[in-house]
Amino acid sequence: MSKIKLGFSALFTLILLSMFAALASAEGNFTPTPSNPAEGINIGTVDNFGQVNAHKTHGNFQNNTNSCANCHSTHNGADTKLVKFKNAEYDMCLSCHDGTMGFYNVKKASGAGIFSESHESESMHNVSSGIKNSAAPGAYTNKDTNELTCSSCHNPHGSVNDRLLKENVIANTPFAYTMVNGVKVPTQNGIKTVNLALTEDPAFADINKSTTNSGLKITTSIGPKDNTDKVNYSQFCAACHDDYAASRSAGRNSNKDKAPGNTNHDFLYTHTSNSSSQGRNCAACHYAHGTDISTLMDTAGKTIADLTKSPAQGGKGWTETVAKDYMKDVSAGGSSNKKFTNMAVCWACHQSTHVIPGVTPVPGGDYSGKTKIR
Repeated sequence: MSKIKLGFSALFTLILLSMFAALASAEGNFTPTPSNPAEGINIGTVDNFGQVNAHKTHGNFQNNTNSCANCHSTHNGADTKLVKFKNAEYDMCLSCHDGTMGFYNVKKASGAGIFSESHESESMHNVSSGIKNSAAPGAYTNKDTNELTCSSCHNPHGSVNDRLLKENVIANTPFAYTMVNGVKVPTQNGIKTVNLALTEDPAFADINKSTTNSGLKITTSIGPKDNTDKVNYSQFCAACHDDYAASRSAGRNSNKDKAPGNTNHDFLYTHTSNSSSQGRNCAACHYAHGTDISTLMDTAGKTIADLTKSPAQGGKGWTETVAKDYMKDVSAGGSSNKKFTNMAVCWACHQSTHVIPGVTPVPGGDYSGKTKIR
C-alpha cells in the first residue's frame, strides 16, 4: 500500500510541477523544485506519514507546515496581521488565485462568477476598492464599517465549507437569524453553514483520477446543495444585504422606520429567499464574485461562447461581435452581478407569462434557461 501511495503522491507532485513550469519558463529565471513549485511559494514534500505529498495552503496543516510563510511575514508584515503584501488581502489572494497558482482562478468564469477586467457589461463585488460593507445595496440594519475584502466572505485559514465560506460573516456576526420588521433576530442555533452541490472539474480530470488515496478532488460548484442550504446562502448574503432577506410580505408600517439618510426599500413584496419551501436563493439570479460580457447568459442559458459555435455544435454560428452586441447588458442599473443579461433574468424563470394561446412563440425563441436557475 505504501508503494502505491508513494507512486500516486510522486505523480501528484509531478503534475503540480508541470502546472507551474509554464509560468516559470515564461519568466525565464526560475526553476521549480518539489519544495518550491513557484517563485515565492515554499511547501514541504513529506507528509505526516513519511510520504511525498504537497502541503495544504488553507488549513489542515501538516505538523511540519511552512504554509504560514506564504502569506505572513513574522517581522516585516505590511499590516497588523503580519500580511506580506502592501495592499493586503486582495494582492495576497490574487498572488495565487489569478491563475498562476491555486486551482481556483477568480479571473476565470466559474460557478461563483468572475472578477473581470473586461469593462464590458461588468459588475462585481469590488473587494479591492475600499468600499465599506455597510454600503451594500439593500443594507438596512447592517452597520459594519469594515472594508469589503476577500475575507468578508471567506476564511483563509479554512472552514467546513469547500469554498472556505465563513460561518460567521462581517465582524464575526453569525448569519443565522430571521428578519422581523426589518430587524435581525438571532436564531437559537447560532451558526449555520452552506453546503454546495459540487461536481468534479473536467479540466482537472487527470489530477482527480490520480488522487483517490489522498482524497484531493478539484471541483466546480453549481450552487447551494438543497433547499435548506439555499436559505442559509441567502442569509449569508443578507449579512450585508440585510434588507433583501425579508419575507414575501414584509412591508413596514411607515417611513418612520427608516434611519435618517438610509436608502432601504419601503417594500410590500419581494422575491422570497428566506423560505425553504420556495427553494429560491440569491445565487439563482446572481453570481457571488461578479459578471461580465463573457459570463452573461440569455434565456436559453447560452453564453457568447455558445452562440459563436456552429449550428451543428448547438450554436448559431455568429461572429463574436454579433454575439457581444446581442448579449450586452443595457439595463440602466448595470448588470448587477446578474447571471442573465438585461431582464432575461426574469424571463429565464417566468416562462409561462409570455405564453399566449393560439399564438406561435417568437421565432428563434428558446426559454430553456430555467435549468440554470437554482
